[in-house]
Amino acid sequence: MPTVVKDYEGTRKAIDEALDRFSLEYIDMLLIHSPQPWIEVNRTNDRHFEGNLENWRAMEEAVKAGKVRSIGVSNFLQEDVVNIVNNGTIKPAVNQIEVRIGHVPTDLMKYCENLGIQIEAYSPLAHGRLLKDRKINEYAKKYGVSPVQLMLAFDLQLGCIVLPKSDNVSEMKDNLSVDFEISKEDMDELVKLKENTQAMSV
Repeated sequence: MPTVVKDYEGTRKAIDEALDRFSLEYIDMLLIHSPQPWIEVNRTNDRHFEGNLENWRAMEEAVKAGKVRSIGVSNFLQEDVVNIVNNGTIKPAVNQIEVRIGHVPTDLMKYCENLGIQIEAYSPLAHGRLLKDRKINEYAKKYGVSPVQLMLAFDLQLGCIVLPKSDNVSEMKDNLSVDFEISKEDMDELVKLKENTQAMSV
């Protein structure tokens, strides 16, 4: 759902236009991309609670009409999720947020997990920023894997659906060959690692 759309009619229109544009009978999963329009991210405290509920109401109707199979949210903080859960009739299937070594929003993840909301982790590789990080490379060497594989395994062991981005076939194969387990002790240490920047902050 485009971030600028924060009303019921606009949401209905966006859904119907997407179905027409791609000649689809239904959409598998539809997300509210952000609780705030991009232009407002990190610039205002307005969480657009009413607008997000208008989005959600139209999305719930689309599910009941068979136009959409599953609905969720993205970049939602706990207060944003609470707003939807307390006022909607369908619980979000997922919350797509940034989760990776150096950035683990533990409280939000636990809250969603307790409600049965699946976490989808985007930017698990931090756009490549951390691939040369000394600590990450030390752990990767310990397990005999690449830094990329270590970072993907980290998110998977946190229980996340992982969404790495790649248009390279070799990289895709590498991403799929994550077949090792990081020890609990090492996971605990990796969770503690901090990195100052995020792909996007909401």
